[in-house]
Amino acid sequence: MGFKIIGNRDDEGNFIASADAWPPEKIAELFDKYNPNRKLRLAREAAEKEDKKEDKAI
Repeated sequence: MGFKIIGNRDDEGNFIASADAWPPEKIAELFDKYNPNRKLRLAREAAEKEDKKEDKAI
């Protein structure tokens, strides 16, 4: 699970930080959106892993 830091200021101008918990699915979605090559790399690695499983089964 990831965290997003949220910065706010109170009425007197003092900085107040808080965190918002993000589930892994939302983090993965953001990574896929901003780094499309990641999605392709993960798909390629999954296919290679599946091929290795098939090779061991033979």
